[in-house]
Amino acid sequence: MKRKGKLVSASLIGVAFLMSGCMCMHKGVQNAPKKIVVEKPATTTQQAKVDLKTIFTDIHFNFDKYNLTYINKWGIKQNVPAVLDGIAQYMVKHPNVRIRIEGNCDERGTVEYNLALGQKRALAAKKYLVAKGVNPDRIDIISYGESRPLDPAHNEYAWAKNRRDHFVILSK
Repeated sequence: MKRKGKLVSASLIGVAFLMSGCMCMHKGVQNAPKKIVVEKPATTTQQAKVDLKTIFTDIHFNFDKYNLTYINKWGIKQNVPAVLDGIAQYMVKHPNVRIRIEGNCDERGTVEYNLALGQKRALAAKKYLVAKGVNPDRIDIISYGESRPLDPAHNEYAWAKNRRDHFVILSK
């Protein structure tokens, strides 16, 4: 008898629960509201910043070189012309953009030698961009030689990072 009573009670609770759920559905009320998460799209300014950082990336050079082919001692090659092609395409599409190309070197060599080498590196990139249709008046160049290292360490890894052209957007 006790078992029957418990079984009947459990059955009644279950039926009541099911009936209440069914009634809600019939009335058009949802049992639990669903949260809808809407991601806010990035603004055009944020997109432009991201795009510019990926377009105007540094290019690197081999030791004592200013030609636009870079292969580090580990055999990793940077496709320098592809980077410069992206910069040229952007500048052709945006005729008000002005840039400065900053030529940099590692710490080896004299100050005078590194300033001259940094100038040659910046000039090589400028000539490439001009050949791709960018007005030369929109490109300034400067050499910082060894005075602005990205990595202050004194090893091949740091020196490879420091031998670079850095692109600065002066106006948009």
